Amino acid sequence: MSETERATPREGPAAGEAAPREGWGGSVRQFGDSLIGMIETRFEILALEWAEERGHLTRMLITVLAIVACLQLAIVIGLLFVLLAIGQEHRVAVLGVATLVLVLASGGTALWLKAWLESRPPMFRTTVAELRKDRSWIRGR
Repeated sequence: MSETERATPREGPAAGEAAPREGWGGSVRQFGDSLIGMIETRFEILALEWAEERGHLTRMLITVLAIVACLQLAIVIGLLFVLLAIGQEHRVAVLGVATLVLVLASGGTALWLKAWLESRPPMFRTTVAELRKDRSWIRGR
């Protein structure tokens, strides 16, 4: 390459710039590239939300299991204490009342958990919102 060829600025796109696409083929390629980029972004958002939800669910499961184990042990020890502390003639009544209290507590806790799960934001809400935006954009709204 001679000195004049090196010094002469070359025509076309700058370094790192994509060449302009012309005609139908270029338009189709550009549309395909945009579509693939959009889909890739949506999958990245979905993967991120999935990882967050998996972490939340794992933490919740471990916490619930620890609570249940501690509560069960506390209930057994508490019932043993009450049964040994009262007279023999009232032990059956104490077991009946304790059973009723535990059943009511379990039902109340189950209702609380159901209400909490219903009030949580839906899983993957960002992904769903982005897909809805994409659909409305495609439909031209």
